[in-house]
Amino acid sequence: MVAGRLPDEGPVRIGPVDLPPGRLIMGCAGLDPVAWVTKDPVPDAGRVWAALSGLHSRTGLVPIQVDGRPGKVRDPLNLSWAEDPRDADGLDVGALLEERWQDRRPDEPDLGWAETRAPFTGDFPGLAPAEHTPMTPAEREHALDVITQEARIGLVAAGRPADVLAVIGWDGLANAGDFLLPLTAVLRSWEDRFGARLIAVGDADAGLFVERPPRTLRAAQRIAAEQVVLADECIAGASAISAVAELLVNSPVWSLWWD
Repeated sequence: MVAGRLPDEGPVRIGPVDLPPGRLIMGCAGLDPVAWVTKDPVPDAGRVWAALSGLHSRTGLVPIQVDGRPGKVRDPLNLSWAEDPRDADGLDVGALLEERWQDRRPDEPDLGWAETRAPFTGDFPGLAPAEHTPMTPAEREHALDVITQEARIGLVAAGRPADVLAVIGWDGLANAGDFLLPLTAVLRSWEDRFGARLIAVGDADAGLFVERPPRTLRAAQRIAAEQVVLADECIAGASAISAVAELLVNSPVWSLWWD
């Protein structure tokens, strides 16, 4: 297999991983394929994802678990116009999230808003510090057990997992405006600071596998502040910083959803 080139339709073997028959998914323009996706769910999809992720430096292909809904025009991926992820290179993630925080801040005192932003009821607290402690081998094995389920496996030719949504032109942000490149910049930052790699892509939701999750509530609160201003709902459907933070401590899986 040529590095960075999508497989042909049908079954494929990548390193030691055998994948069942898949098909090419065309981009919104209909000219070129943007992904290859198995036609049927794959058993032990979490461990398959992990094995394929380990081969990315050789293949140039980023694996994802795909949650497409039958009947969608471009099932199993919800697509619009693709973006060049290189256009996210110069974006300031801290400034982006600060702007979203301020845009949602009411002009007058609002108890409900203050409750969702506590303990940070004033200005955006800034980007959370990087976490340097990885999961232990036992924690990682347990985390892989958590994400191991039947799911379709997709492959995308991308330089890093954070760039996948831009490369395929994901349309999960249809009601969020022109936000795909800013989201790419945030995902890159999380990838760098926490080892948080995109693992699952749905119609309006995304999941990340986190190699270096926050270990304390205080650290988790800073990350939760970033997530709450980025998405409509976060892990387990929570949308208040305090609730999100409690669920993020030691959690190897993050989830985001947009209305």
